[in-house]
Amino acid sequence: MDWLDNVRIVLVGSQEPMNVGAAARAMQNFGVSDLWLVAPEPRVREDLAQHPGGSMAYRLAVHAEEVLDNMKIVDSLPEAVADTWLVVGTTVREREIYTGPVVGPKPMAERIAQVAPQGRVAVVFGRETSGLTTAEIDLSQLIVRIPTSSKQPSLNLAQAVLLLCYEIFGAASAPPAPSQTELASQEALQQLFDDLREYILRIGFTDEKRLPYAVRRFRRLLYKANLTPGEVQLLRGFLHQSRWYAQHGRRKTDLETNATSDP
Repeated sequence: MDWLDNVRIVLVGSQEPMNVGAAARAMQNFGVSDLWLVAPEPRVREDLAQHPGGSMAYRLAVHAEEVLDNMKIVDSLPEAVADTWLVVGTTVREREIYTGPVVGPKPMAERIAQVAPQGRVAVVFGRETSGLTTAEIDLSQLIVRIPTSSKQPSLNLAQAVLLLCYEIFGAASAPPAPSQTELASQEALQQLFDDLREYILRIGFTDEKRLPYAVRRFRRLLYKANLTPGEVQLLRGFLHQSRWYAQHGRRKTDLETNATSDP
């Protein structure tokens, strides 16, 4: 179960200190200890600052205070997932297109078991009232949805963390998954998508209005490829050279080569 150390729980825009504490306790129950908060509400920050003694988050984190002690707080989701090989987004919403397949908790855990022994994985949870934004969930290569009754489709944040950590813990108890080729980090992938966004606008593939939809489809396509660091660099180099060629035309050396090869 050593690879559980490579599983990161990311809570975006947390609004209730008690949910943060209960999520930390749920993580500790199943051997996961790497907790990140992204742009939590001021009352969450204020509550955490009251430790020791007056913090509701710490009161709810029974025997999991160390998870909160070592927790990291950052301003944006890309910061929280930059060094990860796989980002798993959680949602209850139906969208026209996702950047990755939508799966249940058990297939999610099986995929994490393939990646986490070699690289970091982030499981990302959204705000208690509104979840993740479209832009935030677009960072995910895999989308997980927890089946629930239609009478009450949304779970409490800490309950959702508990259920997914339980499945991950179970997958960690199974026989080791086959070795995984090194995958590109999220930071490298986002650089590729930034290049791609500029490229498809410049060549007129789409316009500003339809750009987010086009990029989302490219994300989905390239996420399926499980790109390695070298493959990302290859694609970025291709995009850079294509942009240069489109702007400047053929290189002088190309013209000279063609001239000498003419009969």
